Amino acid sequence: MPATTSEKITLTYPLYSADFLDGDRLVVGGGGGEGRSGVGNKITLLDVSKSTSSQSATSTNIVQLAEYDLGTSEDSCMSMAVARPSPSNNKKSKPCTPTLLAGVNSAESQQREGKNEHFRVFSIASDSITAETKKQLFTSYKTVDVYQRVLRSRGSLAATATGGGKSNFELLVVSTTDYTVKRRIATESEVADLDLTDDGTLAYCTAKEIFITPATATSSAPNRLNFQPTPPIPGAFRSLRFLGNDRIVAVMNAPARSGAELLLLDATTGSIVTRKKLHSGIKAATGLDVADLFSGSGAIAVSGADQSLEILSVENHDSPRIKRAQLFRGVHPFQISKVVFSPPPPVAPPSAASADVEENEEAPKGIRVATTSVGNSIVVHTLPLVASGDGYALLRSGAVARQTAISVLLSLVAVMVFAVLMQVVFVKRGGLSGLQGLVPPIPLGLSEAARGLERDVDALIAGLKSGAATDPFDGGAVVEENSVREELLKTVGVKQEQEQEKEEL
Repeated sequence: MPATTSEKITLTYPLYSADFLDGDRLVVGGGGGEGRSGVGNKITLLDVSKSTSSQSATSTNIVQLAEYDLGTSEDSCMSMAVARPSPSNNKKSKPCTPTLLAGVNSAESQQREGKNEHFRVFSIASDSITAETKKQLFTSYKTVDVYQRVLRSRGSLAATATGGGKSNFELLVVSTTDYTVKRRIATESEVADLDLTDDGTLAYCTAKEIFITPATATSSAPNRLNFQPTPPIPGAFRSLRFLGNDRIVAVMNAPARSGAELLLLDATTGSIVTRKKLHSGIKAATGLDVADLFSGSGAIAVSGADQSLEILSVENHDSPRIKRAQLFRGVHPFQISKVVFSPPPPVAPPSAASADVEENEEAPKGIRVATTSVGNSIVVHTLPLVASGDGYALLRSGAVARQTAISVLLSLVAVMVFAVLMQVVFVKRGGLSGLQGLVPPIPLGLSEAARGLERDVDALIAGLKSGAATDPFDGGAVVEENSVREELLKTVGVKQEQEQEKEEL
């Protein structure tokens, strides 16, 4: 049964952003800001493909592949997203190469002049990171308070929103082909988080509200989802993610850091499909990510202010329930700044399944979830998956324990059945019938003679099991098996008659 594995590495700068380039490579970014702390601002590419069952405090299997130094004259990398263009149907076309989008503010002196090239584009090779483009997309306000807080990408679109400041909040939808703005949305308050679907739907949340809209439809206003029951749920939204195209997972923090709750919403009606309280020690959620595992199932990762990481599963699309899969406490010594899943393993069509197995006998074993911390550390957990319908499902830790217990129990039952069957075979070989060969005719605790007879019977059975027929009544000499059986039956019969007489008296 596969088990969860984890690896940890500590870099030289605080981390604020992360995303997976693919299933085996992770990109992280952060830094100390503009020239005050002496801590550099960097983007690092890591190989996280290798992992062991036990995390070591002195060594790691995570390998640093490349690093890009942003310098100390600009800000640190506060947000990032890997842009994976939708694959072309043309078999002759070249494979789509992912690019890295990042949010890095220009120097404060330039920002005061109204110039802030905050939207950065990088190309990533196997061992290098190269800066390609930097642009100013947000409206200029000649202030150093505004930065690119959140950034998500799906297909040919990306969405980003401002953070900081006290007014003039805005959200942008950007083409990942030419990096032009396709839509600009002014919001009344700061956008806490946002996400995109494959079919071009945008969802975003503020502290109190969730909105949904076609990403590039400039003619219609965003639709506010009416999710609140009566009485309303108190608290503030921290983050949201799509699960498929018709479900939204949102995490809401209760007032006064008194806990957090997950909401699974219908993306069309806004109604609450199901709810789930997170573990009592979380106090407040700091991050969220969701992996769509196909066939109506998904994995949810929530980081907490207590440096915990809670993994949950969503199964059964028609009547879904959110269940805890695993809980990791004290993942980092300092606050978790980002949590992100790797892309889920692809689901091969049934016709190609056998061919895939022949080409690569090692099927996908799991999905990775990475967390970063302001304390410079990165932890990558590899979570086991099991086949489910047309996709995968997260294997919960309780399910692993139950499966192990069931396996042990079935093994014990099999051993007992085999032992009984073998005993029946030996009894048949000994010429006994009924219960005489299975139950000792003389119970323990009788006279010494009875105990001696019991030892004789045991010796005879041992001899028959070994294939040699010996006569325990005559010094163990080898005799004919028929004569041994007659002597045994005669002796057992006499003793049974004696016991019956005692019972009648």
